[in-house]
Amino acid sequence: MRSAGWRHKFVVWLIPLVLAGCSLPSSPPPLTVAAAQQTLESWNPTYVKVVEFYGLHNPGDSGGHTQIGYVALVNPSEPHQKQTVFAARFQVLTQPDGRQQWYLTSLTTHSSGIFSRRQGWDNLMVPVK
Repeated sequence: MRSAGWRHKFVVWLIPLVLAGCSLPSSPPPLTVAAAQQTLESWNPTYVKVVEFYGLHNPGDSGGHTQIGYVALVNPSEPHQKQTVFAARFQVLTQPDGRQQWYLTSLTTHSSGIFSRRQGWDNLMVPVK
């Protein structure tokens, strides 16, 4: 009986000590449509112009650390080009100092037609401001 009381006190003392050294995962900062659209407009203004921003979608499997923005884009240097719908992937990345920030990580589309192919930019690292 005496050892059971000692174990109980030890566990009660140990739990706060362990929790004090652990950091719980934090929720990512919010990503606004305005910040996402401004990032798309500014990262490559020679080739990308946002015509319409349809909204953001959370794929649900990333714990809120990924958002997909659906946007209609045109190339401003080609005035008669038709607009194309792209999926812009935004992800929360953790800085070495522990700060979390949203980044535009890819911008892709599928061309229309039966033999569509994936086009766009992968492996982007554009910070959202």
